[in-house]
Amino acid sequence: MQFRVLVGDITKWPADAIVNSASSSLLGLSGAVDRAVHKAGGISLTAACRSLKGCRTGDAKITFGYKLPAKYVIHAVGPIWVGGKRGEEEELLSCYRKSLSLAEEKGVRHLAFTSVSTEDKRYPRQRAASAVVPLLMEEGGRMERIDLVCADAEMQAVYTRAAVLFWLRHLNDAHKDELADMIEEAMISLVMLQVETDKPDPIAFAEQVRSMKRVLRPFLDMSQPRGIVDIEKAADTVMQSYQEQPEIKSSSGLESLLQSYY
Repeated sequence: MQFRVLVGDITKWPADAIVNSASSSLLGLSGAVDRAVHKAGGISLTAACRSLKGCRTGDAKITFGYKLPAKYVIHAVGPIWVGGKRGEEEELLSCYRKSLSLAEEKGVRHLAFTSVSTEDKRYPRQRAASAVVPLLMEEGGRMERIDLVCADAEMQAVYTRAAVLFWLRHLNDAHKDELADMIEEAMISLVMLQVETDKPDPIAFAEQVRSMKRVLRPFLDMSQPRGIVDIEKAADTVMQSYQEQPEIKSSSGLESLLQSYY
């Protein structure tokens, strides 16, 4: 599964299905993104949502996308943040899991999420990313691609770092017999995180994979197990590399390589 963290407008996203951060009424009242999804989807979308008669927190329901580019809209009702001691994380993860389940039932291969609950219900971005990204990486394997569509570059950085930490922890915990294959998969996944095109130029892509290996070589050469500080420092280095990474242009020669890993 390809996982990407990109900045954009979810109402224009060319995925099979999008996941909207919805209110429990499902009537487009949760926040700016929810309102935009209902406006772009048209009155038929709102009518379909009204017929569902609401949705409890931690759950999700699905409709067609109507006027949206996506065939389906999954309306995920995340929790309102009230300090983190009232089961907010469990409810957040629950609505993401339900969204994945609904997408799988409809045969969705390319799924795009908004950042559920962070912009409309005060859930801290970093805490949401730390919880949600591992779930998507570990439980979203039946998708061909999952996008996290961010409102701005700051949000993109938060979710990107969570994905970087996910891979660094996996590399840290890997058995030596599986490490070589995991390194290759991790490098490709890390490079692809912020790549917008579906068909990256294979030469530029291969160079960035080699560059990512050079960036992480000090971390990979450390003896295991590495400490939390080592993992955080390596994540800082990877995040800095994204600032210096040139944009990968589109090409048609990389699909078979990506498919072999995803």
